[in-house]
Amino acid sequence: MSGLRALALAVLATTALTGAARPPATVFDLTTAVGRHGPALALTASDGNPLALTARGKPTYVFLFAGWCRPCQESLPFVRSAFAKYGDRVRFVGVDVLEDASAARAAIVGAALPFPVAIYPIEELDATITPDAQLRAGSKYRIPADVLIDGDGVVRYVWHGLALTSGGEPVDVLPGYLAKLGIE
Repeated sequence: MSGLRALALAVLATTALTGAARPPATVFDLTTAVGRHGPALALTASDGNPLALTARGKPTYVFLFAGWCRPCQESLPFVRSAFAKYGDRVRFVGVDVLEDASAARAAIVGAALPFPVAIYPIEELDATITPDAQLRAGSKYRIPADVLIDGDGVVRYVWHGLALTSGGEPVDVLPGYLAKLGIE
């Protein structure tokens, strides 16, 4: 019996060390990485060029959105305004998620964001994480999702959904999070 136990422990240790039990990282893993370096991801910008999520030395703001998402659309003016104000000091990256690639391309054109935008198609997510697992994950896959990464690549802040005042009006919370990183 102890031989079987030792074998089971060895298999578990090997799996833990090699990461064999973990699915590949998705862009949504940024939202659960607060206080740690975000996962290394290879994204492709809508123009077909490679797009890194972070850049050493400069904070990065990542905006996860979809064309069909009304709160995402309501966030767009805030995102554009923040880019106009902070774009020289903060790297901005958009990622269209949770829709197919053709719908994503149309959403990106419609959003007219003045910074690079990647496409992370729903088919790629569904092939990595089953839709049932996505549903059971709580807010992890909720959009819009905003991620603020410091200049060392550590995820500092994540917020999901459109922030609203007590009166139900949309409010821009990004400047407050940037101020916490010393960016006014």
